[in-house]
Order: sequence, then C-alpha cells, then structure tokens
Amino acid sequence: MIAATKMTDDASDDHGLLGDRTSAGHALSLLLSAGGDGRIQLDPETGRNRYGTRTIPSGSEISFASTTASNVSSQGFAAADGQLKRLFGVDGSHAVAMDQWFADIRDRIGRHLGCPGSGVVLAASGTDVELLALGLTLALSKRPVTNILIAPEETGSGIPRAAAGRHFAEATALGYRAAAGEMLDGISADRVEVRTVAIRNDAGQARSADDIDRDVIALAEDALKRDRDVLLHVLDTSKTGLTAVTRAAARHVAGLAPGRVRVLVDACQFRCGSADLRRDIADGFLVAVTGSKFLAGPPFAGALALPPALADELAVTAPLAAGLSHYTALHDWSALMRGRTELEFGSHFNLGLGLRWIAALEQLDPLTAVGADLQRKIRQAFADLVRLRAARLDGALIHADDEGDHIVDRAIVPLTITTGSDAFASLAYTQRLHRSLREDVAGPVCHVGQAVNLGSRTILRIAASATDINAVSARLVEGASMDRAMQPIADDLDRLFDKWAILSRSVRGM
Repeated sequence: MIAATKMTDDASDDHGLLGDRTSAGHALSLLLSAGGDGRIQLDPETGRNRYGTRTIPSGSEISFASTTASNVSSQGFAAADGQLKRLFGVDGSHAVAMDQWFADIRDRIGRHLGCPGSGVVLAASGTDVELLALGLTLALSKRPVTNILIAPEETGSGIPRAAAGRHFAEATALGYRAAAGEMLDGISADRVEVRTVAIRNDAGQARSADDIDRDVIALAEDALKRDRDVLLHVLDTSKTGLTAVTRAAARHVAGLAPGRVRVLVDACQFRCGSADLRRDIADGFLVAVTGSKFLAGPPFAGALALPPALADELAVTAPLAAGLSHYTALHDWSALMRGRTELEFGSHFNLGLGLRWIAALEQLDPLTAVGADLQRKIRQAFADLVRLRAARLDGALIHADDEGDHIVDRAIVPLTITTGSDAFASLAYTQRLHRSLREDVAGPVCHVGQAVNLGSRTILRIAASATDINAVSARLVEGASMDRAMQPIADDLDRLFDKWAILSRSVRGM
C-alpha cells in the first residue's frame, strides 16, 4: 500500500519515482492498472490489458471502443500525473491528505449527478457497483430481496453473480482471493433471488418498451406479494445502445410499496445527459456510473450515487455484509457514509481507482459546456460517417433490427459481421476479426467494441466517446464548419475501415 506522505525535495526534482519523467510515466502507467481485478493487469510484454488497451497515451492508435475500453487520453494522463504529484506534494505545494484527495474526486462526480459528494461511493468497476448496491439494499431491507436485472448479457458477464451476492471472480480488485460463485460473507442465499428480463427476443430483435415494462411490473408485483423487497434495475444504455425499463415504469414500481422498492439506474456507459441522471437522483433512484466507457478513462472506474434520503436511512440500519470489505476501501466512502455503514474495511484506499477517475473527469468536466443540441448534432454526424463507410464494406452491415434513434442518442453503431457468402459470421470468426484489428498489421492498431451475440448474428460496435465530442466542439468554437470539425474522425474511420476490408479477406481464410 502506498502511503500519502510528502516526498523529499530531491524526489520532486530529477530523482525518485515521481521526479524522473521516464520513470514517473512508467510508474503512473502501472498505478492506472492497479486496484482492479485480472482484466486490467498489464501484460509485461505488450503493456496491454485483456481489453487490448494501454495506460499510456497512444496517439497513433485509433479508438472507437468506448463501449468496452479505451486507451488513456493524453489529457487524462496529464491530469492524473498532476494529481498524483499534488497528492504526494512534489508539485511545489504541501501534500494533500488522502481523505481530502478522494473527497475532491467524489465531489466532482457528485456535481455532475446532482447529489452531494458525500453520497458518492467509488468502486473498482460496474460489477463492483452492483455488489455495493445489493449490499446497501439488503442493509436497508428487513425482508428477502428480489433483484430484477435487465439484459445481463448486454451489461457485464459478472453482473448475474454480483446481483446474487456472489463473488464474480477469483480475486477482488483490492487483491483478496475469492471463490467465484460463492456467497459473500454476511449474505445468505435465501435472502436474494435474481430475476431477469430480456430486451431482445430469441432472434436478436429489440423488444418493445411496453412489453419490457409489463414484464418488470409483473415481477415486482409478484415479489411484493411474496413479502419480498425489490431492487429494480433501469438499463440506461446496453452494450448495443438500447434502453429499458422506462423511467415512468420505474417510478410506478417504486410507488407500489414506498420504502420496499429501490431503483438502480445502470448508467455505467454514461451516455445519457447529466440532466437525466440528476432527475433520477431527485426521484430517489440510485445511479451507477463508470468513467471508463463513454468518458474514455482507463478501465476500471465505477461509482454509486445515492439520493440524500437513502443515505440518511443508512444511519438507522444494520451494518453492511462483512464480505463487502474485500471489495471497497475506506476512502471510497465519505467520512459521513463510513460512520453510517459500520463496515470493517480491509483496505484504506485504492489509489489506482482514484487516478482512473481523474483521467475520466478530464473529459466529463468540459463535456458539460457542450450543449445537448450540439452534442446530438455531433453524434448524428458521427453515425452518418460510420453508416457511409459500413455501406461500402464487404463483410459487415448495419442490420435493420439495429436501426433506431438510439444509434444517434448513444453514439453506438452496431455492425453485423458477415462472411463472403453474406451469411452471418460466427462468434469465433468475429472475435478473430476483433483481435486482428487490434494487432499492428495491415494498418494502425484499431480498437472497436467487443463482439456481442444477437440471436443468429454477431456484431462489433463503433462508438464515439466524450473525447471525440469535446474535440469536435473545440474545433467548432475555433470557427471550423461541422465537416471540417469532423474531418479527423472521418480520417480515422477511413483508416479503420481500410484495414477492416483487408482483414476481412484474410480472416475468412483462417
């Protein structure tokens, strides 16, 4: 564990971990990959994690993979470097207390979500956030809980286990060993049941919002009749850009039994506006976000925002399950919230998590200055550029079942992968193509969203990020036309699709 102590004058000059630029950059890269599970550990040979991304700026690589993971941006890396120096007092100022450093991060997140920073709890990933939300719900509930998930196959592979109160991997982000699939200490299996609602039919077509809402309301009513409390998820953005349950249905379910129904908005993609999330908080919903999807921060960086009334409830409830202490650190919580949870924390702080959030916030802060109308115009221009190139690509298409307003609203364009005979490609084929795009052959390294199975089809996803929106907006402010402002993105898409066309032919022969 790295202590928050002030370094010597020599260390702040040209010597030591944070002084020498080369060693400092390497140290920061390692810290940005620390405090997470095995998915973000760097391969010593490639310097990449399992997602194929890096924790150093890689300007020569093309990235439209913010639905999955992104390389750290140069702005985010510089911000994390500055904050690390501030924490250790090597920027010429006094060292900042660890508690205050993390409080500043929570306050910045809270301002965007419309809740006090004291009501924001940091977490290593969206899956860790799920565990925290369930743990809080169990602490607030006197009855067993029915956890209603929406399309877990379009959220995260570990979510169903976490939603049941089970360890989702063999090790936690804080380095504790776990037995994947086993219940966390303090959570009994008979206290939690998981129910799921699909957002697509067996053919991979999106279900209607009305049908999904009816299913959710029926499940909630059934659980309440069986004297169970409810944790209902609202999936703000799925892996493919879909949204379900409607906010109106969520408010209806919450009104069925006030105090017995909790609503968790899964906004981990962070592709909706901050105004929407502020309304969710005002409605009394919990909100889950990450900085590592649309905000293009390094993976993992999660946070759970609590409405003030719910945070107040915790002061008079039972302690959180002891097993959560291996997933959450002392300084992930405000002093106020720590006093209300009575959890024996197994770690004091997760420095890597804090640094990853700082890198992500470097994009969120300027994004708030870009009006909603302009953001939509930029997203529309992005979707149009992708559509134009996809129409010319042999081996991929935008399937009619994937068209809709959500492509522009969420800036995620799903491409259905086909073979030379125009038959739908297999998952294995699509995964080979995805890996090949990330390799330094036939063109630059290109990152796109991981493969997703939709019935008989498999897709790869091309997505814009906050980094793209901010860069286009800045060029527009400087006087560029929309076409000129979009040109760097168009150029990167051309390079991506040129490489894609070459690889499609070679992958077919494998």
